[in-house]
Amino acid sequence: MVLDITAAQGAMTGARYIESLRDGREVWMDGVRIDDIPSHPAFSGIVNELARIYDLQHSGETQDQMTFVSPESGNHCSVSWLLPRTEEDLKRKRRNSEVWTRESWGQLGRAPDVLAPYIISLYKSRDRLSSVKHPKCDFGENVANYHRYCMENDLFLTHALGDPQVDRSEQPQNEQRAKREEDLALHVVEETSEGIIITGGKQLATAAPISNETYVSLSATFTQRSDPKFVLAFSIPTNSPGMKILCREPVSLWNGSYGHPLGMPYDEQDCMLFFENVLVPWDRVFMLYESAPLLRDFSAGINFTEWANLCRIHERMKLMTAVATMIAEAIGVLDYREVAAKIGEMATYTEMWRHAMDGVEHGAQMGEGGVMSLGSMSGMNIYFAQTSSRMIQILREVSGAGLIMQPSENDLANPELRPYLERYMRGKGVDAEYKSRLYRLAHDLAVSSSGMRQEVYEYWHGGDPNRNRINLLRGFDQTDIRGRIEDLVSRPLPHG
Repeated sequence: MVLDITAAQGAMTGARYIESLRDGREVWMDGVRIDDIPSHPAFSGIVNELARIYDLQHSGETQDQMTFVSPESGNHCSVSWLLPRTEEDLKRKRRNSEVWTRESWGQLGRAPDVLAPYIISLYKSRDRLSSVKHPKCDFGENVANYHRYCMENDLFLTHALGDPQVDRSEQPQNEQRAKREEDLALHVVEETSEGIIITGGKQLATAAPISNETYVSLSATFTQRSDPKFVLAFSIPTNSPGMKILCREPVSLWNGSYGHPLGMPYDEQDCMLFFENVLVPWDRVFMLYESAPLLRDFSAGINFTEWANLCRIHERMKLMTAVATMIAEAIGVLDYREVAAKIGEMATYTEMWRHAMDGVEHGAQMGEGGVMSLGSMSGMNIYFAQTSSRMIQILREVSGAGLIMQPSENDLANPELRPYLERYMRGKGVDAEYKSRLYRLAHDLAVSSSGMRQEVYEYWHGGDPNRNRINLLRGFDQTDIRGRIEDLVSRPLPHG
């Protein structure tokens, strides 16, 4: 049985996670197939970091914060997979997410804590999914069993939602086009007694090479399909035969001893997935040929349904604000009115986000499927897409030209160079070593290829901001205020 949990070991350990990646998965980078993911220099940094954080699930105080005891198996399981039934459960999930995001400096948009809410959202919707009938399986039952399987094994999932970015006018969501020359988007080729056979491409699967499973569904942009064979949702192991993973250029490979405190350990990689006649067993299919049961989750902004991304964004905001403050102190400009006001703007965004987090926690209520849900997060994904780029811009402005040129660790260690560095590259009350390392951290946030990748990622992470704004407006309740305005303008306005 694919989803059998008799051998499940509960919360992941670092060693178990590393070994789980040696499963024959087909990962390609720069024209070469990678034989061993954990030891490859493009992945070793993040694999070892994730292994370190996984081990916290079995260590002292953090074990109590990050795990709970499964009533079925007795295993200690990750709180990431806990189905919240009470307000206290939601608080536990917040504390767990805060550990993950603090330990990774808010840099991982696809940490193991992030995808669990997707499956939990499907679990909440299991009755809706079951309402779509298929003779080979019950979609809602599949989701419930899959959540149980992930929880008991503490699986690390990624997702792939978008269609290939080839010719969007020819994609199957275009109702006006009578004919397609190519079926590029992922689709069902045939049904068999074992499952569905699928072919096509998917983007953008962040963390695919270092995850255990891939959840595949539709993005909000491409939900409406003119051909039902393109409507499907499922999850399969990363080493499934016929699935190829193509990696982008890594931001974690550098020449020399120039410090990259974020790029080296937190390059989570982004990939294209190519499916060539891949079998998806029936017990792993969550929806087929019908998009309606999935639409409510898309409209809710699924990346922002639980704590993982809310806590991550708060940590990232705090990091950007603190680095800007420390840079300003190190070069003696914090007392400049303009500089202090700009960093104060960053602090304002950070505080607003904290207030919003407290607000959604206060608004928690029992939701669909007997599972607690946080209060409305309407607009939060749009807010961060806008403020993240603004905060990075302020960091650049505060830091000035120092972001462009700083000595390397080998430069600092060279006795011939060091006197020059201490004379010309020190800061206000700080030596060249402190200042250069602080600037290297700022560089990794605001200038490096890692920082640039992160900014593009943050912009699109919650979905297309323009589409989200339009959807927010369409669902924004203005009934009361509009009625009052209509009443006001229904008679002559006061005048002198």
